[in-house]
Amino acid sequence: MHPFILNEQSHITRYIYYYSYFTVQSNLAVGISSLILLINPTYSSNWFRLLRIDSIICIVITCIVYNVMLRDDDHNLKGIAMFTNEALHVIIPFLAVLNWLVFGPRKIPNKKIMITAIIPPLIYVIYIFIRGYITDLYPYPFLDASKIGLTQALLNTGVVVFLFLFLEIILLYTDKKLAN
Repeated sequence: MHPFILNEQSHITRYIYYYSYFTVQSNLAVGISSLILLINPTYSSNWFRLLRIDSIICIVITCIVYNVMLRDDDHNLKGIAMFTNEALHVIIPFLAVLNWLVFGPRKIPNKKIMITAIIPPLIYVIYIFIRGYITDLYPYPFLDASKIGLTQALLNTGVVVFLFLFLEIILLYTDKKLAN
């Protein structure tokens, strides 16, 4: 977490920055979609399908990006902070995918949902770049255009978008295989 957030006196500013982390967003999406399924296991609307697909793909991206690019930046966390960090980046992603593989629901994706699934993450990226431009604070070093340059930050974003699309294809393929 950016040191600025920890030293910020305004609760509102701290909340805005904390909830601007993709990790937090993806974990919230998993939590909300899982809660909906706990309450109503047969629930199926277009917005829920989009939420469920995005939650699974985005939580996998959270796990991959953290473990490949950010793990060394954990600032020697200890105790509950270390556990929370591992839970958000490893344990919850593993359990979310396992839950989806075992319990579904199946046949969620359709072409319209699969095409629109990239929109919420793209809105997030646009928000992060606009906010970063205004505040000079970016949640992740690989997106920090002020330090690595806008071109490199956009290239890094492109890699993550490609990963999203690749995972979307895997999710669609796996969902079809498991549904049969």
